Amino acid sequence: MEPVARGRVILLNGPSSSGKSSIGQALLAILPDPWFHVPVDGISGMRSTRYTRELDDAGVQEMLRRTRRGYHRAVAALTSTGNDVVMDYLLSEPWRLDDLLVVLDGYDVTLVDVHCAPEELARRERSRGDRPHGLAASQTLIYSHRDSDLVVDTTHRTAADCAREIAGRLDAVGRPKAFERLRAARARTS
Repeated sequence: MEPVARGRVILLNGPSSSGKSSIGQALLAILPDPWFHVPVDGISGMRSTRYTRELDDAGVQEMLRRTRRGYHRAVAALTSTGNDVVMDYLLSEPWRLDDLLVVLDGYDVTLVDVHCAPEELARRERSRGDRPHGLAASQTLIYSHRDSDLVVDTTHRTAADCAREIAGRLDAVGRPKAFERLRAARARTS
């Protein structure tokens, strides 16, 4: 059997309610090849809740860390077999990016930061009703890496508009990409 070329990854990074899931779905409708939209919420939604409620805070944090590490590896597994993946995620803890830089080393990753004005995020949280008020505002580390390949702002734009911009600019993103630059910067400081 011939080796399979690795697929590509579009990592949509932004706070809760910024529109990542809507952009991910819109991308599937317009990208020219078959892509998977793999939101971290979808992975978390597969977990049973029966015993989760019995965990203390430390137990919940450990479970979430295992889930997110597994998510990183699931995306790598899909991509390693030639599948293209849109990740719907947030780099809200430094270890997440560090882990992804290792797990996705050698993969074609396009990092897209999804921005939205704080007042609009708060309005969306209130209208959704399924997010704690202030969740997005508490996710201050999401852009701490200070590097990305593309930035879209959903404050006044639809998910479809942002998806069209991402799809239209995807092949024009130069090298080295953000993940390559971030990985190289970490190698210089270690």
